[in-house]
Formats: sequence, C-alpha cells, structure tokens
Amino acid sequence: MSTTVTTQPIDRVERLGVRRLVTWAAVRVRENPELVGLFLLAGLVGYVPLVGGLLALLVTTFVLGVAYVTVADDVRLHARGLNAIAADVRERYVTLLVVGLAYTFAVVLGLIALVLPGLYIAARLAPALPVAALSDRGIVDSLREGWALGRGNVLRLLGVFLVVFVLQAIAAGILALISTDLATTGISAVLLNAVSGPILAAAIAHVYFESRDDAAEPVDEMTADAAV
Repeated sequence: MSTTVTTQPIDRVERLGVRRLVTWAAVRVRENPELVGLFLLAGLVGYVPLVGGLLALLVTTFVLGVAYVTVADDVRLHARGLNAIAADVRERYVTLLVVGLAYTFAVVLGLIALVLPGLYIAARLAPALPVAALSDRGIVDSLREGWALGRGNVLRLLGVFLVVFVLQAIAAGILALISTDLATTGISAVLLNAVSGPILAAAIAHVYFESRDDAAEPVDEMTADAAV
C-alpha cells in the first residue's frame, strides 16, 4: 500500500494566529477523542519495568503519526477508520522515528548550549515531523523541508508551545490540589500529556499545511473562516 495522505492536493490552508491555532487544534482533538486515549497509552507504557523508556519512544512515535494523519484527513474532509490511518503510519514509521530522534537530539543540544537556540530549533524544525509522517520524503529531505517550512513560523509555534505549557501548568496545579498522589506518582503528567500532546501535534500539522503550495480540495470550514 502506498502513502495516500498527501498525494491528493489540498486547498491553501489559512494562516492562523496563535489563539485560533490552539483553538483549531483543540477542536480537532475533541472531534477525535481516540487521540487522547492513544497518547495516554503511550505515556503509560513508559512505566513498564526495564524497557519502559524504549517502549514509550516506539509507541509515542506511532501515536504521533496517527495524530498527523488524522489531522490531515480532517483538513482534506476525508474521514477514514483507524485501521486505514494506522496502515499509512506503518509505511512511514521508520522515517518518522529517525526524524523524531534527530529532532529531539537537535533540540536537546540547543537547550544545553544556551536554551534559546534549543527553543528556536524546537519551533523551526517542528514541521519536519508531519513532513516525515505525511509525505514521501526520506529522512534527510524531511528534515530539510521541515526546516524550510519552519521559517516565518517560529514565533507562532513558540506561542503555541507557551500557551499549551501555561494551560498544562494550571491544570497540573488543579490536579495537585485534588490529589497529591496524582502529582507525586507522575500520573498527572501522563494525563495532561494525553491532552496536550495531540493538541500540539494538530497545531504543528496545521502549520505544515499552511506552508504548502498545493491547491485543489475544499478545506475544513473552521480553517477557512477568516474571523479571529
């Protein structure tokens, strides 16, 4: 089976500000609640003794792929079942895994250097992840194209990261007040990441589609709405 997610042309997707981008992503997650369950599973497998870290990496990569393909289908107004989406992800899995590792390594190096370079890289290179999941690009080309697509989007993506981080911090404080056990065991982080993870993935995917030049199919009405 060949990758079909981006072979069909897409109308130019409207560029959204930070607030509308986060809102759009949150709506996508609300309409696809299975993404929350999948991200929750990815977080929980990290607690498996001895191999939890490796399992979390492998599962999280797959779940990210599912999130990107699901959002792509929403933008294309082309609903599919989870099996069809998973089939696309399996085909691009190795590329997405390696690109994800390269992305993480680059961000960590930047954070170790002076913090700000790491934040810049995190935003500038973020589109490489949907490129790897949704196109036929190889590893190097996905990184190169993602870096190019990130130009002009760094401040917006940093804004998205900041908004999600602040909301997550507020939610974490509320959970800590409700139950100290949730906070001390790390379960609260897993629960919060299960929501913030797909929202971030959806927002990054939207930026990816904004930056592409294809045009043909109708786009999601919320994306096309110009009102802020």
